[in-house]
Amino acid sequence: MPRFRRSRIALIATVVATTAVTAACSKRTDSTGSHSSGSSGRKLHVIVVSGPLSDPFFGAMKTGADNAGKELNVSTEYVSPTSTDASGPTLARLMQAAIAKKPDAIVVGNFFPAAQNPEIKAAVKAGIPVVVVNSGESDWKQDGALAFVGIEPVVAGTRSGERSAKLGVKKGLCVNTVPGNPALEQLCKGYTDTLKKSGGTASELRIPYQDATNPTKVTQAIEGALKADKSIDGVFTTGSIVAESALTAANDIGRKLVIGSGDPSTKVLKDIEAGKIQYAMDQQPYLQTYYGVLIAKQYVQYQISPSGTVLTGPLVIDKDSAAAVLKINETYQGIRGAA
Repeated sequence: MPRFRRSRIALIATVVATTAVTAACSKRTDSTGSHSSGSSGRKLHVIVVSGPLSDPFFGAMKTGADNAGKELNVSTEYVSPTSTDASGPTLARLMQAAIAKKPDAIVVGNFFPAAQNPEIKAAVKAGIPVVVVNSGESDWKQDGALAFVGIEPVVAGTRSGERSAKLGVKKGLCVNTVPGNPALEQLCKGYTDTLKKSGGTASELRIPYQDATNPTKVTQAIEGALKADKSIDGVFTTGSIVAESALTAANDIGRKLVIGSGDPSTKVLKDIEAGKIQYAMDQQPYLQTYYGVLIAKQYVQYQISPSGTVLTGPLVIDKDSAAAVLKINETYQGIRGAA
């Protein structure tokens, strides 16, 4: 997958400004795949299929979709599993329900490609433009989607491994709370492979997603791994709640660890400021759905879209930059991660 060039980010920013102008002769793609004149008095309807709001990470994605709808004059509908039992079949059924509503476009996180790829292809076949966000970087083209908005997970994992190695980690542990999601598996692979190349070693701890928002279960699992291998001196987690659990586990057993979080939250940012957590990798989930809705609108109205992947990260947040990000997150809650 070619790297997204900085110039494309500037292009997206420019496109945002153009959405204030609505062309009287705008086009839209209907459910049969043909093009018909859009009604200037009708809001476009975009359905966003993403992760459960019981996981605070997805709060930023819903906020991004909601704000895009308000600012771009689009009717957005965020649908997700009702619990952390966000399995492939559940997400596939949500896609089927979204297709049945015949929206103008669908923005979807492709977390379990084996189950979701067929439904994404079905939406495209029905003439519904699809933008894949957050997860699905390796599948969006073959599924026929317009674009992918998110990160290259191996790159994010590699940068985390580099940061951990620079901070002295010799034996790392990557905590993956969504086994089966290729993006998080690649994230852990980037981390573990980079530590090995740096002369260290690393392993992966897989925790079922239904336990991911249960701090007690996550803390117990990490404590068990740390007790089983006393040489572990660094932990990288795929989420902010898990990073806090790693910190609790380390404190409970009296271990000093280099801890990196896969995304920021207000609590994680405060702990980075205090030196308790060393860094967070920010993929800017708010931008992922905001840009997803934007791209969908631009395509439906004007038949234009990015020609490739739109990268929203990763950005490394450390002690030097945490205060500025924290100020934003306290002023505009949830924009830069869980409040």
